Amino acid sequence: MFEYTGVDGIMIGRGTFGNPWIFEKIRHYLEIGEKLPEVTSQEKLRVIKRHIELELKEREEITAIREMRKHIAWYTKGMKNATEFRNKINKIEDKNKLIQMVENYLG
Repeated sequence: MFEYTGVDGIMIGRGTFGNPWIFEKIRHYLEIGEKLPEVTSQEKLRVIKRHIELELKEREEITAIREMRKHIAWYTKGMKNATEFRNKINKIEDKNKLIQMVENYLG
């Protein structure tokens, strides 16, 4: 769109949900002209665990875990057996069980 219409910027919006890497990917593409490889499962696992830690600092555990289930669904969107995985995590309300389930899925 930059070349076709001459726009000065783009709006990313919902593309950021579960994909915090999108900014680096866009920056790299605009500067270098090539796409970065897809994010690995291990990188997703690392970021999800950090996201859980940060969420727990801001909210009670039950509220944080319920919120994280939504975010984890976004992080795993399009992955193999993601629907089945989401159905399982949406019943979890314990931090350790949630982390274990994510580690089993992504690890």
